[in-house]
Amino acid sequence: MNTPARTRANRAFALRFTAGIALYAIGLGLAVGTASFGGPGWVPALLVIPAVGLMAWANIAMYRSGDEFERRKIAEAILLAFVVSTPLILAVGVLQFYVLPELNWIFAFSILMLSWIIGTIVSAVRYR
Repeated sequence: MNTPARTRANRAFALRFTAGIALYAIGLGLAVGTASFGGPGWVPALLVIPAVGLMAWANIAMYRSGDEFERRKIAEAILLAFVVSTPLILAVGVLQFYVLPELNWIFAFSILMLSWIIGTIVSAVRYR
């Protein structure tokens, strides 16, 4: 039963990332639940810290498991996401002082994720 290295890396990534998401959801759920009962919400929210660590570990391990070409594509997608999202997020932050209403923090996260998707598409098309 020799499974290819890529399949093992994909399974490890899926397991770690899913565990991180589950821990993250549990931490946020417990924080909201304890806050509604009058307890300190920050104590169960500490579960978010290892959850973020698990998700980061999953992504770093996936990056390291790739060959040079895959690493180049991932790095280019992340670079493009940073270059697109940073000025947009900063501009939205400045414009909130003058024109825009105050936006939820998830808006900035959405800009980052959308620009990462765009970077991934551009990288995939470029290296087709």
